[in-house]
Amino acid sequence: MYNVEKYIRRCLLSIQKQTFTDFEVLVINDESPDNSDKIAEEFQNNDKRFTLYNKKNGGLGDARNYGLERAKGEYIVFIDSDDYISKKYLEVLYNECTQNNAEISYCRFQYSYFNKRIHIPMPIAPKKAVMSRDKALDMLIRDVIMHNYAWNKMYLRSLFTENDISYPSMFFEDIATSGRLMFHSEKVAVSNKYLYYYVKRGGSIMATMNARKINDLDLSILIIRNYIQYHGQYEQYKKALTALAKKIYIANIYSVLRMHILNNDFGNMKRNFQINNELYHYLTSEDYEAFDGMPELPTKFIQPGRRNRP
Repeated sequence: MYNVEKYIRRCLLSIQKQTFTDFEVLVINDESPDNSDKIAEEFQNNDKRFTLYNKKNGGLGDARNYGLERAKGEYIVFIDSDDYISKKYLEVLYNECTQNNAEISYCRFQYSYFNKRIHIPMPIAPKKAVMSRDKALDMLIRDVIMHNYAWNKMYLRSLFTENDISYPSMFFEDIATSGRLMFHSEKVAVSNKYLYYYVKRGGSIMATMNARKINDLDLSILIIRNYIQYHGQYEQYKKALTALAKKIYIANIYSVLRMHILNNDFGNMKRNFQINNELYHYLTSEDYEAFDGMPELPTKFIQPGRRNRP
């Protein structure tokens, strides 16, 4: 929860009204500068299922880890504090997991615009199914039909604890983590119901791309490629990983151009396009050697207005 005073009450109300009632809510206040914590305190004071935690600002990944360390439930869901959920969100996802003996369940989502007045379903959505790990992970890596978001999923908590998986402190921490979690699952149950509402607003990560965020986007791909390769299954997912790298390569062209135009600084634009090419080849290289740990990019995009500094 960070700077979401306009949205947090709607989010928490949607959780409170769930048809499935046996849950705990951990509200992680990431040192928000507004009155978000005051609103969350109201829920804590009136509903014993809600607990507010206040911590120093550390970003989204750090907040997720903070909650994971304190969670007691058998299953975990993440809900971004500016979004909201259907009243059957937990019921459907829980039933999908338990009835199908699946470690992860997944639902469709809708984009919510203009204070809930307009809802647009995700344009391409997976069909209702119980998928093997191999099929689901291939789809997730490609990030087209099944997406890497931390939300719109329910996870067996042991996927985190038994495999020592946590979210890295970076942007796009969900891309770097969702695939690692799914790698250790055997079944993924997919619901065809639209249960999660993703609020579109101007300050999103993708709408404010800069060099640091572009670097983290590429790093997230490297992390999942390194993890899968270290565990000996790169060849099985090579095509999916290459497709994801190509998708991000194309997105980076737009982000680099937009970044330089907005900063009115074109001094390093050519170099940034070269870096995009270099990183694409690095991410898809047959010579890459995986290891147990978090990798680093060999080169980084340069922020316009700060010459020669990544």
